[in-house]
Amino acid sequence: MAVFGWVPGQAEPPFREPGIAEGMGTVTGQLHHHAANTALPHDFARPTWEPADILDRGYALTHPDHPLLGDDGAAALRAVAERIHAHGPVPSSDYGLIHGDLHRENMLLTPEGTIAVIDFDDCGLGTYTLDIATVLSSIHRLCHDEPEVYTDFTSRFLAAYEKVRPLPASMDRFEDFLLLRDAFIINFVTSSTNSEVASWGPRRVAGLIAQMRSHLDGQPYPGTLAI
Repeated sequence: MAVFGWVPGQAEPPFREPGIAEGMGTVTGQLHHHAANTALPHDFARPTWEPADILDRGYALTHPDHPLLGDDGAAALRAVAERIHAHGPVPSSDYGLIHGDLHRENMLLTPEGTIAVIDFDDCGLGTYTLDIATVLSSIHRLCHDEPEVYTDFTSRFLAAYEKVRPLPASMDRFEDFLLLRDAFIINFVTSSTNSEVASWGPRRVAGLIAQMRSHLDGQPYPGTLAI
């Protein structure tokens, strides 16, 4: 059984406005606090979003000849997987129920001035840091040429999160989770048959693969934080 209802509010909260970063950080912390303190039923069945699920068993690497991956896209993804796996597992306290697709377009600014979250289609078990990376990656895409704006947003977002609960210990591996988020997007695009996705997907995949190659060559990954 599913329950659906309308959530009033403005789509895609205007992240540059005062209070929005704090609201997004607060609601992300509240989601994770609730997840960490809620017992799941024994027959709970949702996707898992561990690195092996997103990379090794993801659509792109199980379909390495997909034309959108280009000549060496799959090789770049395999190298990313090898690097992330080498870092080992995250602390068990960082693992729980996450939204799974917590980007800005899945948030609303309510009439009361708070932030609400929608679209739990990808909700599953994973590392809380992946949700944080998803939020911040979606903001970085909008102000990637304004580092001071991104730095200010992330500072206020993380401070608000910490007022609800401590940051996950795996934030010291934030680049890994930015890479996982982008691999998640590559899986989505390469597996989609939606005509709208086809209009922007090839360009997006090419850009993400290029970012991964640059990172493998020693460059910081876009959106990386100094935690």
